[in-house]
Amino acid sequence: MKRCLQYISKYKWWLLLLFAVAAICCALNFSNLRTLFAPPLWVSFQDKRISFTENGYDYSLVIQGKKCGLYSSNGGRLWTSDDAYRIQDGFLTDLDGNGNPEIVLLVWKRGTYGKARPFWVKNNDSAYSQHIFIYDISDDGKVSQKWFASDIGILVSRMKLMDKNPSIILTEDRSGNNTLWRWESFGLKNIENEVSFLAFGDNIIHEPIYEYAKRYEGGSFDFLYEPFAKEIQSADIAMVQAETVLVDKKDMVSGYPSFGSPMEVGKALKKAGFDVVACANNHVLDKGTYGIDVSSSFYKENGMTVLGMQGSTETEYRPYELISKNGIKIALFAYTYGTNAGDASDKYPYMIHYLPGDSDAEKDAFVSEIKSARNEADFVIVYVHWGDEYETKVSDYQKEMTALLAEAGADVVIGSHPHVVQKAELVKRPDGKDMLVYYSLGNFRADQEYKGAKASFVIEHSFEGVSIKEWQQTEFEAYWKLK
Repeated sequence: MKRCLQYISKYKWWLLLLFAVAAICCALNFSNLRTLFAPPLWVSFQDKRISFTENGYDYSLVIQGKKCGLYSSNGGRLWTSDDAYRIQDGFLTDLDGNGNPEIVLLVWKRGTYGKARPFWVKNNDSAYSQHIFIYDISDDGKVSQKWFASDIGILVSRMKLMDKNPSIILTEDRSGNNTLWRWESFGLKNIENEVSFLAFGDNIIHEPIYEYAKRYEGGSFDFLYEPFAKEIQSADIAMVQAETVLVDKKDMVSGYPSFGSPMEVGKALKKAGFDVVACANNHVLDKGTYGIDVSSSFYKENGMTVLGMQGSTETEYRPYELISKNGIKIALFAYTYGTNAGDASDKYPYMIHYLPGDSDAEKDAFVSEIKSARNEADFVIVYVHWGDEYETKVSDYQKEMTALLAEAGADVVIGSHPHVVQKAELVKRPDGKDMLVYYSLGNFRADQEYKGAKASFVIEHSFEGVSIKEWQQTEFEAYWKLK
């Protein structure tokens, strides 16, 4: 007995580890064994009632007690889910865009496959697995199978329809990872749930740059952007502040203080892979309405989104542009503190998008303008031309505008104009959410010996909405001679 106790004392830690491993294995085996008889214990089964009208008739879709049923307005049952199914959740939506709603159910059932199996699989297994089933509703209220998926391959803890696009389904797995699903041809296909952005500051074509291009590059400006082309093209959306307008007349080409850049600059930006050009800046009127019309036309004709600037013939104010990528709708704004060559607002009230002045009325209108984008956008990005030139410290004016942008609910703010890099940080909005602010990215390409910075961030759909997954600010040499 004494020898036995000595043995236990000597090896007690090994024995405890062995018992712990055995307990974990038993728990895992119990969990796996349990799926032979019922869905896992972690599953939260939802109860809900969805009322809707189809072809003039009122119906109710009821999910209760792990069952689903379709009922007429007088309470008569028109359809009920299979007794062998355990319904975790479900909803009604027009997935395929034909104008009629479908029933979408998150189902637990025995067997990995739906009613149809691959030809090489003779028998379904008997354990419970998770599926998405879709049913059609006919004009007379009859329900029929539309699409029955095999085991979807992830353990979905909850699902919902996207707020701005109810034809897209979002599922969240037990680890908090989110997946988007969209109907394509005949079945649900998962789509990318992330959008990556790359943004740069001021692209300024000083005289030494365009003279070099003319003398040594055959008039091409590709050399300016080639060092960045690979990462620009790999981003889902690449953006830049185009501080100098384009001109299509040789005698209009000029450098500081009144900039006019050859059309080849625009061609090089397009070739590099830029999707968005922010044009609200203090030099945008350097060539009057001519420069604005030439620039706006070129960018739009080449499929690039123009921000903060509108052509002289436009008769409707467009405060923002809306783009959609991977199921996410993004509103893009651009504003400037002012313009060097006067103000054309009296004759062309929509041409340049300005930050608000000192009056409360202007500030309120500014906040409301950005807030209004939330009616159709999931995410809001604002380019702002602001701050003190060559100052790395954030100015009081920038802080004041940042507070207004936070009140307006902007998600990301991208600053330019100081020509030097300033800090980036997360600012808490009044609604408790974070706003990412890059106060100044400095220059992108210019004849100034300062470093610039690139802003890179990734956004994704989550169950609570679209949010920033990751972000960073990285400095680089913006002086063009250090290409």
